[in-house]
Amino acid sequence: MEYQLYGFMIGTEIHFDIHNQRVYRLPSRHADKSIVFVTIAFNKTMLQLFLYLLMHGRKRAVSKDELMQKIWEENNLSCSSQRVWQVVNNLTKKLVMLGLPIDFITNIKGSGYRVNYESITPVYCKGDELPQCV
Repeated sequence: MEYQLYGFMIGTEIHFDIHNQRVYRLPSRHADKSIVFVTIAFNKTMLQLFLYLLMHGRKRAVSKDELMQKIWEENNLSCSSQRVWQVVNNLTKKLVMLGLPIDFITNIKGSGYRVNYESITPVYCKGDELPQCV
């Protein structure tokens, strides 16, 4: 049975669940005093953009043209540089609400967007059996 990408761990507390289209934070510090659970839901375009950047933008800058093609054009959506900037900006605001740094996604002038965070780990599962994640 093949492994399929289930999501990503970002640091030790943030999980990106692709299937349920959300990012959530389960803080591990001070767990004995209180339980804090924060979740952010994405629309389809923002989900695809975040997933694409996590898959391709950790080692290189992803150009606006590449994002427009892969996220918008391949899904029959109209796009512009302004729309890409707007969705990236809204995504950044949501990620900051989870406690990620404002420069988690950086705009490298003339090159595109890059994920600026070291501790990101893909999470895989066997087929559709989510409890068997590794």
